Amino acid sequence: MIRGLYTSASGMLALQNRQETLAANLANINTPGYKQDVGVMRAFPEQLIARIRDQQGPDIQGMPQMTGQAAVIGRLHTGVYMSEALPMFGQGDIAETHNPYDVALMDNLQPDEDGNERRLFFSVARMEDLDQPADPEQIRYTRSGNWNVNADGYLVTPDGYYVLGNDNQAIRINDPDGAYVGARLQISTQGELMYEDPTAPPEDPPVMLDQRLGLAVITNPQMLVREGTGVYRYEGDLAPTALEDAELEDLTALGAGEYDTTRIAGRYGLKQGWIERANVDAAQTMTDMMTVLRAYEANQRVMTTIDGTLEKAANEIGKVNG
Repeated sequence: MIRGLYTSASGMLALQNRQETLAANLANINTPGYKQDVGVMRAFPEQLIARIRDQQGPDIQGMPQMTGQAAVIGRLHTGVYMSEALPMFGQGDIAETHNPYDVALMDNLQPDEDGNERRLFFSVARMEDLDQPADPEQIRYTRSGNWNVNADGYLVTPDGYYVLGNDNQAIRINDPDGAYVGARLQISTQGELMYEDPTAPPEDPPVMLDQRLGLAVITNPQMLVREGTGVYRYEGDLAPTALEDAELEDLTALGAGEYDTTRIAGRYGLKQGWIERANVDAAQTMTDMMTVLRAYEANQRVMTTIDGTLEKAANEIGKVNG
């Protein structure tokens, strides 16, 4: 009977952790680029119940005598636990903001030859020496394109990460003379950075910067570890691939006849002045929270019932009249 208390308690703890995960998803429903977490529930290992040592017990009339191996009674489940919270990297809706520092990333990359999911991410890093490329150990990945410009003219995230270019260096949106041109920043659908020169004739094309946005293709994004709200550290075996290299490999394999359609090249796009919203479904999340609450209350009632039974066993059944 005590096993029932432990089983109910483990269920309540697992449901509490899942409820906290759902609450965090709901709290970040307006966070740009946020990816919801899904709690993974697992059962503790089953216990095999068997009757043993029959020959060592007293000879009781009517009790079957077992010879050889022990008699299997059945399996006993001992509860559940929430092993981890896995982020889901599905594309979120995009919303127009008209802010030139908001960039929505849209991708439809196809799985690799092993069926592993692929996703496209912005590269960011915390840096001290802005004249040098970021160390690979410092690079983090995010889907949030909600950026600002700091006092030195660098693109930064609200958390203080520098937005990196394809050379892993911080992006500074200043012209060669140091004039601030952030208000005229333009980002193409392929991540190319450019700006309109205010001194040039209107018919002149925009001035191209030496960098383009640092975009990385990550295979099996479940190997990303969340750091903060929308920034991730990669700990998988397959290193993130720069978008340019991934496109080249894709087109080379296509030309060699290894597969029929492109898997990366042309399957993405960026929209300046738009933002990718969190991929959290508010209605579904609220439904899941109510389901978790009902299951928690059911476990609570089981514990109350067992506690009452134990109380009767101790105070009534085991009572000896003098």
